[in-house]
Amino acid sequence: MRLSGKKVLLSLAALGALVFVAGGSYIWWMMQQPMFTPGTVAQRTDLKPVGSTDEFWQVAPDAKLKYFTTGEGRNILFIHGGPGIPTLTSIPGFDLLSDSYRVNYYDQRGVGRSTRPFDRFPAENNTWTNISLLESTLGISQQLADIERIRQLLGDDQLIVIGHSYGALLASLYAAEFPDNVDKLVLLNPADLLVFPSGNKDLFERIREQLPKRDHKAYDKWKRRYLDLAQIFKEDEASLQALDAAFLPYFVKATGDTVKGAPPLPQDMFGSWYTRAQYFGLGRRHDWQEDLSTVKADTLIIHGDKDFQPLNISQRYHQAIPNAKLERIKNAGHFPHFNNAEELAQKLRPFLSN
Repeated sequence: MRLSGKKVLLSLAALGALVFVAGGSYIWWMMQQPMFTPGTVAQRTDLKPVGSTDEFWQVAPDAKLKYFTTGEGRNILFIHGGPGIPTLTSIPGFDLLSDSYRVNYYDQRGVGRSTRPFDRFPAENNTWTNISLLESTLGISQQLADIERIRQLLGDDQLIVIGHSYGALLASLYAAEFPDNVDKLVLLNPADLLVFPSGNKDLFERIREQLPKRDHKAYDKWKRRYLDLAQIFKEDEASLQALDAAFLPYFVKATGDTVKGAPPLPQDMFGSWYTRAQYFGLGRRHDWQEDLSTVKADTLIIHGDKDFQPLNISQRYHQAIPNAKLERIKNAGHFPHFNNAEELAQKLRPFLSN
C-alpha cells in the first residue's frame, strides 16, 4: 500500500514524537540510577598523579588541587563536605593534634581554588550529553580517583582519612574501593546518602519543618529552582553559586548550627557544578551498604547528638563497616570538628595512635 505525501509526513512526525518520548523516558530512567558504580575506580589505569608544588597537587594533566597543611607527623587527609564547600582555614579539632599529625586540607576538583573545568555548557549540547560530561569530569568516581592520586603524592602506603558529612560518604567509598590503602577512617556526622531513599525525611524537608512558617513561601520557591535539574544547563556557575549560597541562611535559621570562629565563605568558592555532578552520580535510588563490607580500616564514626541528622544515619554506617565503632558527642551539632574541638580531639587521639 502506498502512502500519500501527507500521510508519510504524519507517520514521520508520529515516529519522531515516539522517539522523543522514548528518549526523554530513557533520560528520566537513567537519572533514577546512580551513575557511580562502586568497585570501578580501582580498575582504572589513569590513577598515577603528575606531581606537586607547595600549593597544588597536580593529580592529572588537566587538574590541579589547591591544598595546605598544618602540624607535623603522620599524614591525615581531610575530605570536606558540602557537597562543594571547601575548608579555607585549619580546623580547631585537628589543630589540637598538630604535635603528632600533619593534616592535609584540599579543595576537591571543581571546588574552591582547584581546577574548575566548567563555567557554562554549550547550548547545542543535549541534556544527556551535558549530564554525562559533567558527571564523568567531576563526579564521585573522579573524586575517589583524586584521593588515590593524593595518597601517592603523599607517599603513604596507607592513609589516615577523615571525612565530614558528604566528605564522610566519599571517605567511606574510597576506603571500600581501596581497602589496602587506608589505615584509619574517621567519619564525622556522615551524610544520609549511603542508602537512598533512606526512609528518613530528606534534608530539604527537615529544614522546612524547622523554619518559621513565614519563611515557607520563599523557601519553597528557592527549593523549586534548586531541584530543577532539567534547567541547570541554562545556568553558568556564578548563578548556581548564588543559588547555593542562598540555602545557608535557611540552614542556620532552621538548625541554629553555625561554624563558630570561621570566616564567611566567599560565594565564588562554592563548587556548584561539582555539587550537581555528585547528584547525578548518586542517582535517585541506590544502596551501597554491602559495598562497605570491603573496608579493612579501623573506623571511628562520630555523631553529634544535636545534629539535624538523626542517629540512625550514623548507625547505618556503623553496621555496614567492619571494625567500626560509633561514639557520640552530647553537645555537638553538625560541626564537632569546629565547635567541639577538645571533645573531638580526646576521641581522635587514642583512636589514631592505637
